[in-house]
Amino acid sequence: MTTHAPQHLRQRPRRSPRPGLQMRRGVLVATGTAVAVPTSLGSVLAAAPAQAAPTAPTQAPTAAPKPAAVRTAPTTSVTVLRYGSRGDLVKTVQRKLSITVDGSFGPQTLTAVKSFQRSKGLQVDGVVGPYTWAALGGFPGTDGGGDEPTTGCTSYVVRYGSQGEVVEAAQKALGIQVDGDFGPWTLDAVKAYQSRKGLQVDGIVGPNTWRSLGGYPCDLDAPTRPDGATGQEVLEIAQRYIGYPYAWGGETPETSFDCSGLTQYVYRQVGIYIPRTSLEQSRFRAGVGLDDLRVGDLVFFYSPVHHVGIYAGDGKILDASKPGTTISIHRMYTDPVKAIRLL
Repeated sequence: MTTHAPQHLRQRPRRSPRPGLQMRRGVLVATGTAVAVPTSLGSVLAAAPAQAAPTAPTQAPTAAPKPAAVRTAPTTSVTVLRYGSRGDLVKTVQRKLSITVDGSFGPQTLTAVKSFQRSKGLQVDGVVGPYTWAALGGFPGTDGGGDEPTTGCTSYVVRYGSQGEVVEAAQKALGIQVDGDFGPWTLDAVKAYQSRKGLQVDGIVGPNTWRSLGGYPCDLDAPTRPDGATGQEVLEIAQRYIGYPYAWGGETPETSFDCSGLTQYVYRQVGIYIPRTSLEQSRFRAGVGLDDLRVGDLVFFYSPVHHVGIYAGDGKILDASKPGTTISIHRMYTDPVKAIRLL
């Protein structure tokens, strides 16, 4: 009969070492049992760090995205130009854009700026800021920028009504009758030439048209204007556009006209530059008596002013009235609030 020692006097069995893995010449020893493993696996295990293996990622890591290219803003301080700006800097922009140079940032300039920005991949906001100045060649007075080089002489603009040797030079370059008088035939010839050459078709021989014609004739005297320019002449020019549709923001025959675009364009043909909007035009000169209107006077309507027409005599005006209508001569629908006389 076997006897058993009391439980508290029994010798506790010796615990085996904590199971583990050891390498001995390519043999994996685990809790005292020898297990043969390939030498290559043993090498891998021996090379493993003595810590728990990290959990495998659920998907392959992706490369960090490359930072997007960032356009660095030009550091040169510039004057920002926008709709309504005026002055020499506006003229510089207009020359660079090859449009009519009048120093007034109006609808035509706004459209040209947006078109230029779109062609250069810039933000199309119609504002000439640092990026647009840089794309135009630089802000005037900065390295690589500035205005166009001077030609060594004053380049005079000739337009409807101009006279003299400079007009003769333009007529010769156009291949038309040379009489030194910038009349209807010369006006039509200039516009046809500008259209063929892709220039602004305004009938004015300015810097871009002179350049296309071969350059300004520096050795000639400045052109003159006839003393006989009258309001009737203004009306006759405006009558050429009767039947053109009203176009908000329009200021050339190619775009057609709104009310103030028409009056500005017509008066520019006789050498008189006036502001772009009807309100600004109404403030350009002191008013004349509404009971003493003459053909060619500008007449303004509503308060505040937001419409203008050219007085055509006998209580009638020539104007671009409103969307859906055409340029026409008609009786004044309401009494004008002001009139100014430019000739």
